[in-house]
Amino acid sequence: MIGIIGGTGLAGLLKNGEEKIVETKYGASKVLIDENKDVVLLGRHGLSHSTPPHKINYLANIYTLKKLGVERILSLNAVGSLKVEIEPSSFLIADDFIEFTKVRKSTYYDGEDGKVAHVNMLEPFCSDLRGILKEILDKRQYSYNEGTYICTEGPRFETIAEINMYKNWGHVVGMTAYPEVSLAKELEMCYCSLCNISNYCSGIKDSDLTVDEVLDTVKSMESKILNVVDDFINYKFEERTCGCKDAMKSAFI
Repeated sequence: MIGIIGGTGLAGLLKNGEEKIVETKYGASKVLIDENKDVVLLGRHGLSHSTPPHKINYLANIYTLKKLGVERILSLNAVGSLKVEIEPSSFLIADDFIEFTKVRKSTYYDGEDGKVAHVNMLEPFCSDLRGILKEILDKRQYSYNEGTYICTEGPRFETIAEINMYKNWGHVVGMTAYPEVSLAKELEMCYCSLCNISNYCSGIKDSDLTVDEVLDTVKSMESKILNVVDDFINYKFEERTCGCKDAMKSAFI
């Protein structure tokens, strides 16, 4: 079972399938299930994009995918570029992250049930899935980079001072890949992030950042994104051999 998590401007991913509300001990999540291809589609902001990044129930969403039998997750993230050479309308495959969130619940092991765990994040994004994404993008001849994802709280955009700090540490800024990536690791699921570059961050180039700019770029990239998703869904996956499936073996105190 494959899980696809979509965000801004990706309603095209959520038109087909059987709609289902999955109840978990962390809350409920609405998904669409394509039974023929064993694919679960989850819109992190809701079908009408009514949930801002800091209020998404990440624990329920990732747990829902686990409950449905998902082993591999492709996360689609609209991001801003921190580097002039990483241009809007291109892609980035995240290989690491730094997070600056404030109010999000970010672990299944907070001690309430008597369990405390420290999951190893040496390789947060699955190396096998990153390799598959590179293979797909190369075959499609789509422009892409690899780099570090800076996750901010949102929903506001970042200040120029913040961007001047972030650009020394990472390549793109987004609001949703964390805590998805660490929660998936805690549930021993493979997780990768395909970032679509929707804009330059404030101060990177001489232009004012607007929501319309972001949405227009995402819309222009939609066919490419859907092509990558289709290739990913139809990829001939083999048995998992990466470290994700055993991530919690030595994590418990």
